[in-house]
Amino acid sequence: MKDIHPGLTSTNKFENQEHTELFNQVIEKGYAFLETIIDSDFCKQLVDDLEILRGKFPYNIEKNNLFKGVFRSPFIFFNSYRDLALIEELKKYLNEFFPNNYQLHLNRCVESRPSQNASTNELHRDIPYLHTPSKYPISLSVLTFLDDYSDRQISIYEGSHNQYFYNLEGAKEIKLNPKAGQSLIFDSNLIHNTHPTNKAIKYNLFMFTSPIIKPIVEYSSPNIFLKISENKHRYDEILEIIGYRFAVPKDDFEYLNPKLNDL
Repeated sequence: MKDIHPGLTSTNKFENQEHTELFNQVIEKGYAFLETIIDSDFCKQLVDDLEILRGKFPYNIEKNNLFKGVFRSPFIFFNSYRDLALIEELKKYLNEFFPNNYQLHLNRCVESRPSQNASTNELHRDIPYLHTPSKYPISLSVLTFLDDYSDRQISIYEGSHNQYFYNLEGAKEIKLNPKAGQSLIFDSNLIHNTHPTNKAIKYNLFMFTSPIIKPIVEYSSPNIFLKISENKHRYDEILEIIGYRFAVPKDDFEYLNPKLNDL
């Protein structure tokens, strides 16, 4: 029998195995709900922690319209956001979608306020420059809602991740009003937008991708590595999902040295 690369073995099993209902719904419709995976106290902690970042460059820029209402990478500083990224139920689904591992593509919190709409109000895809759909997601977005609200918070366009990828007019708009603590998990190719609100509400976005996609931020500068390492909470797990092991070697020497050392 011929030798088989271990990656080939895992990919061959992927399509033929039995998948969860959530997985099948994301493939068919583009999205599914993770019912309340965090409670109201957890939501409050996430919201309170953001206030510490308010106005601190580059993590929150209040006066620039391009970045209004956005808090960047709170997982660097706060245990609460690390715990949210590493919730076991979420990891179970991520491992189902990405059997050959995954990495954190970005972490953003978005705030919508009556006096300042969020930049996410426009129709968009979370990976806007990917020019073609894929049979299975190569990027997943996990949007966790941190506040209750009386009206719709987000619209998604069902099927815009595949069947209506090039024809938004054919996709059905679904208006959603998730409760605090619920998470919307969706193919990052799905077109969506948040809505203006008459009170301040917040939601957290984690994007996870196959390691073949470059992350928005590498978190590899000496300064940011120091900031990440200052917080020891679940430190090794965070380094794992940041994807340091998937960093692109700068040359063939850098590529081969760790492999030769393992022999």
